[in-house]
Amino acid sequence: MNKVLLILIVATHTLVANDSYELKLYERIISSIYPNKVVQIYAQDDLNVILKNSDNFIVKDHCDANIDLLIGENFVKLPFECRSKPIFSTNYRYFKANHNVFGAFYWRKGRPQIKFKKEILKRYKIILPSSLEKYAK
Repeated sequence: MNKVLLILIVATHTLVANDSYELKLYERIISSIYPNKVVQIYAQDDLNVILKNSDNFIVKDHCDANIDLLIGENFVKLPFECRSKPIFSTNYRYFKANHNVFGAFYWRKGRPQIKFKKEILKRYKIILPSSLEKYAK
């Protein structure tokens, strides 16, 4: 019984730590890309819960014309005004396949991976800080 309780406590702590780590990475990336601006974000389900804990940006539950950035892995049914918004993906395949995705943050083999597409960054006039330029291809 004590071993099961210990495993549950460790697993819960690990999940909370991962969410906190992920939130810090998103805060750093987004505030670097959009300096001096309060960014309005539309994020998908699980990520929406994580990002709402940030004071650095506004996370909305629906996409509208005021949204600056979409974050998620598959945006199929978007309102018309959101179809041309820049997307930051959480899935490598979606990153490679979609023409509005300028960057991605995803996990591979337990490690965070960050990638950007130079062509899409130019289209959206997004300038990466020097600390993130090495991730652009």
